[in-house]
Amino acid sequence: MRIPASTLYALYDNLARTHGADADERRLFADSLLDADLRAHQTQGLGLVTYMDELFSAGIARFGQPFEVLHDSPATALVDGHAGSGHVITARAMDLAIDKARRSGIGMVTTRNSGDCGMVASFALRAVAQDMIGIAMSTGPLLVAPWGGTTAQFCTNPLAVAVPAGRVDPIVIDMATSAYSMGNVVLAARDGRLLDGPWLVDAAGRHTDQPRDVILNPMDRESLMEGALLPAGPKGFGMLLIVEMLAALLSGERNWTEKAAEEPTQTADTRDRKAFYSQTLIAISVAHFQESSVFHSAAERMVATLTAMTPAQGFAGVRMPGGGANARKMDWLADGVEVRDEEWGMALQLAQRLGFIDALTSDTKLASG
Repeated sequence: MRIPASTLYALYDNLARTHGADADERRLFADSLLDADLRAHQTQGLGLVTYMDELFSAGIARFGQPFEVLHDSPATALVDGHAGSGHVITARAMDLAIDKARRSGIGMVTTRNSGDCGMVASFALRAVAQDMIGIAMSTGPLLVAPWGGTTAQFCTNPLAVAVPAGRVDPIVIDMATSAYSMGNVVLAARDGRLLDGPWLVDAAGRHTDQPRDVILNPMDRESLMEGALLPAGPKGFGMLLIVEMLAALLSGERNWTEKAAEEPTQTADTRDRKAFYSQTLIAISVAHFQESSVFHSAAERMVATLTAMTPAQGFAGVRMPGGGANARKMDWLADGVEVRDEEWGMALQLAQRLGFIDALTSDTKLASG
């Protein structure tokens, strides 16, 4: 199914408006969610809306909260988000990092008391739009066990790095440091698919590739679990720890003295599951190191050299991280964004309940594909 991008934007804008967002907050919130859809990360876009509604309805996240800079220097800042919208806080924090990078060459802002910010690549790409390198990372609900452990002690701790590459698509690494994101594990459980390896641990401490051993309600984006997700091996665990330390610990959002660190409740629901929302955003000005045109030309040559190589057996060719994203984005902006039928159905039910269904159905043209 394809849904016009304008309709998806209207969904996100109206959801934010319903929960009290002002015009600027609505724009930042809707832009971030639609950006995830357009980069084919619907688990952080359309798939996230019912969860976001739960957070706003429960008062776990709120619009209209102060963006308070607690500590400030020419290149750094610590921000208290006062439990506001994570999408809004994180966008503003990256914009602050970008502003600092213009003057100092690098800007680093870390947030605490924040919220779920969705796809972290959205914020790294804000720096690319200013001809800067962007790095974004986030922590949140406890979903992931340590490598060798059995109980959830960490979020999926996503990390994104985006680097401008001149006339070709920017290089974008966007990943959970767990082997799978929560959204993709839920979708695998919904579709009855196995994972590509035993990347979950069940309530008995056994590694499994069967999502339904862990996910209790596949139709819930933040399902109750019996067990936990796992890091992407020991290397993934190392990266997960780095995100934890550079975001949750550096910001002061988490100090690991809480009892939950010893034995979190395995089946905590969306409202009760312990969460530590923090982000770290870094912007690096290319122009402070060399002429942007020189860097862009080198990046273009690198991409051209790698993608022109004779492919290895079983490969169509070398694929660059983030490559082709702009072409797909243009296609989906013109002809509609590919979404899952059941996700759109849940979104329509939400819009009906919140009273803005007419804003979505008036210009929605569905197409198979």
